[in-house]
Amino acid sequence: MKRLALLVVLGVLVWYYFPDSRLMLVDFAEPVLVPLQRWSAQEEMAGLARNVVEHERLTGRVPAGAEWLPWLEYRYSAPELRSDPWGSVYQLEVLADSVVTVSFGPDRVRATPDDVRVAAPRR
Repeated sequence: MKRLALLVVLGVLVWYYFPDSRLMLVDFAEPVLVPLQRWSAQEEMAGLARNVVEHERLTGRVPAGAEWLPWLEYRYSAPELRSDPWGSVYQLEVLADSVVTVSFGPDRVRATPDDVRVAAPRR
């Protein structure tokens, strides 16, 4: 455990003092970072989907289509709360029995295998 902590501290120092090494460090850490980012996105998306379902329960309407972005901006004032770890704004799909929050994933392209989708049942 001490070695791991030492490697992390060393990586941060190299990152800070040698900007040219940042790409190399990101490539080295990618197998660990991407799953952590996916997990983080899934947790945020689950909360977002629950909030959409709760909004529907209170108002009788789902903030879909043209209402989605204004609702998202109103509900989540900080830009980092409205977007996934890769910088894309979360999307919403409304199905008959659920709402699905969508992240375009690391490649930031819609409908590719790395997309992240989290559903919440509608009541």
